[in-house]
Amino acid sequence: MSSASPAGLNGAASPTPHMIAVIGLAAYTRTIACTRYAKDADKAPDMTTRVELLRMSAEAVASFDRLREPADGAGIDLLVAAAPFIGALGDFDERLRPLDWYERLTKTYLTFGLMRDFVVALAQTLDAPLRDRLTEEIGADRLADFASAQLVPAIGEDTQLAARLGLWGRRVVGEEIGTMKRLLASSPDLAASGADAEALHEALSQGATSRMRGLGLRV
Repeated sequence: MSSASPAGLNGAASPTPHMIAVIGLAAYTRTIACTRYAKDADKAPDMTTRVELLRMSAEAVASFDRLREPADGAGIDLLVAAAPFIGALGDFDERLRPLDWYERLTKTYLTFGLMRDFVVALAQTLDAPLRDRLTEEIGADRLADFASAQLVPAIGEDTQLAARLGLWGRRVVGEEIGTMKRLLASSPDLAASGADAEALHEALSQGATSRMRGLGLRV
């Protein structure tokens, strides 16, 4: 049973630190998505892919703005809530630098899938309707379908690429799960309503395994 305050969207009660932290993290991940998709667009192999990634970057900004409504309804300043997480998830460009487009797209796909799983798992400790709005918003990202459409055919046609991306994917997953576990440990408000570190690790691991297998990669 969640101990989060049932403020919901009507501001009937003051938001708890846990509520503030979870919606702040959710909002911050949308800003990271905007930046990441735009950077990936700059490395895209063709104009169609470039434009689609730029569209998704713009959609991430719109997603951030849509989170203002449930945040305001719960009495939370979204910018203030998101600010403590700046830099908390590390520098995507400095860690595990991709060698080519396929490694770049695999890294983005797996990393943002893990972020989605992390935020959704934390959102489950909140009460409706805030929980449902966060889950819906984070799940609306189109990256998964986009990345799968590009990666699955390429992996299926090239066994060497499949082997290389399998190794790369495992490195990415290990690094990012470690980053999120450190974030949970360093941000006690995220776990204040019963978010268990081991349960979160299991959820992240299962999600990563499912995505790797879905691409045709060995786990």
